[in-house]
Amino acid sequence: MSKALLEIVGRDSRLYIDPGETLREVANRLGIKTVEYIPTVNGEVVTWDYKVSEEDKVKLIPVISGGGGCIICGETPVYSYVGRVYCKKHFIEYIERKVLNTIYKYGLIDEGDHIAVAVSGGKDSLTLLNILNKYKGELSIELSALIIDEGISGYRDLTIQDFIDINRRLGVRYRVISYKDVFGLPLDEILRLAGRIGAPVYPCSYCGVFRRYLINIGARIMGADKLATGHNLDDMIQTFILNIVTNSLERILHLEPKTMSADHPLLIPRIKPLYETLEMETALYALLNGLYPRFIECVYAPEALRNDIRDLINHMEEENPGIKQVLLNSMLKIIEDYKGGETPKINSCGICGEPTSGEICRTCAYLDRLGILERLLDWRREVGLESDETIVSKKLHRQESS
Repeated sequence: MSKALLEIVGRDSRLYIDPGETLREVANRLGIKTVEYIPTVNGEVVTWDYKVSEEDKVKLIPVISGGGGCIICGETPVYSYVGRVYCKKHFIEYIERKVLNTIYKYGLIDEGDHIAVAVSGGKDSLTLLNILNKYKGELSIELSALIIDEGISGYRDLTIQDFIDINRRLGVRYRVISYKDVFGLPLDEILRLAGRIGAPVYPCSYCGVFRRYLINIGARIMGADKLATGHNLDDMIQTFILNIVTNSLERILHLEPKTMSADHPLLIPRIKPLYETLEMETALYALLNGLYPRFIECVYAPEALRNDIRDLINHMEEENPGIKQVLLNSMLKIIEDYKGGETPKINSCGICGEPTSGEICRTCAYLDRLGILERLLDWRREVGLESDETIVSKKLHRQESS
């Protein structure tokens, strides 16, 4: 029996398929998304329900190539999503304007702000840094980059080098703060220590607590008014669903574009300018601007549940383009309807003085159990971290002068 020839345009891929299958069945078997291609047989457009015959010549033509040019200039597009089709130039402009509109819409930045960007060396934080650096004049801001070196061999050392290489072009002032300098040990050794003394070994728990602790301190040391993170739209709705699944509903109320409600003189307000930008958009923007030199995943795998939720949401998006934006709007409506009342009480850690919801912050509690708390306290004295009174005095002076 003769077989039909299938060509997937753009993939330089040809294979033979048996007669009798529908094109939809073929697509499902090959993992091809029907929304991304137009099927043709022997030069004529057909539907996905077409049943393949012997010696048919089937071509699957990408929608992005076959659906016309950029909606602004007609040039070859690089992006096509829910009616938006842009060439490279106009896609870059579209993303940059989207981020700026998010900043203006939610009042994330004030004129004269010093913004510290928490940079990991990945696509999201580098996209954010590039856009803020490009428009710092329009925004009237001072800009710095803050890198936390957790000490993860084969991961963070490489992403820091990627940042340094890219920053030769950007020229942004930056500071690196390492776990080793602050805690006396890199994360790799902290985990080995935890195992030796019989403490729980949860890489993401230690890393997350220590990283949040240090980016707040780092932003303060650099004199920043706000700390910008690279959380994108996908990150926010994944966390939204994760909090529902784990019955952590109160945490949903803190998933705002800016976190400024907690009142503590040592807490630097956090903002998320990529709040309405899809992860696929930041990835494409980074690729087009030379900000995505390589993909490196942390050797300590992220939690499985978040991965499952990500896959579920991406499947929903594939079947119903635009559902991610709908989920974000739903989350914002919940926050608007239920947030209110008294500002959360934030205490000062009884050991280090940093903001915490309890009596002792989790960083000090973890380090104390590991037996390395003294190194943190020594480091704080070495860098001369300011007291609450000094911070309050500076804030009052700034308010009076403005």
